[in-house]
Amino acid sequence: MKKIMLAISLVCIVSVVVFFSCNDTGSKKNTPANKVKHHLNIPESGIQSMMEANTQKVIEGTDGSVIIIVGEVTRKKVDITIKRDDKILDERIITEDNKMTFDYEGNTYTIDLRNIKKPLIGQGKAEISIR
Repeated sequence: MKKIMLAISLVCIVSVVVFFSCNDTGSKKNTPANKVKHHLNIPESGIQSMMEANTQKVIEGTDGSVIIIVGEVTRKKVDITIKRDDKILDERIITEDNKMTFDYEGNTYTIDLRNIKKPLIGQGKAEISIR
């Protein structure tokens, strides 16, 4: 009888130890490896886009979106504005083959201005790459 009670007690103790060790989430909650890092939904190869003057592109992210606005396009320069939640993050006039950077939740992204096409009549276009 003592052996049966000892065996039952031992099984109960092992079961309790296994249960609590499998469900120990308190020590893992705030470790840096488990924090969610927000980012924009941009593929590894980046986004390439030919944008007309006075147009915008919305880039979705894990914590809101960013809007890239191409304003006036001249033969040598393009006005680019980056907005998030109606707040301007950066606004610059950049020339062809130049870059501008912006931050989103601690991640840095780069916009490359690759090609400007400005006809004599009509809207100009700018080829941008976002990485």
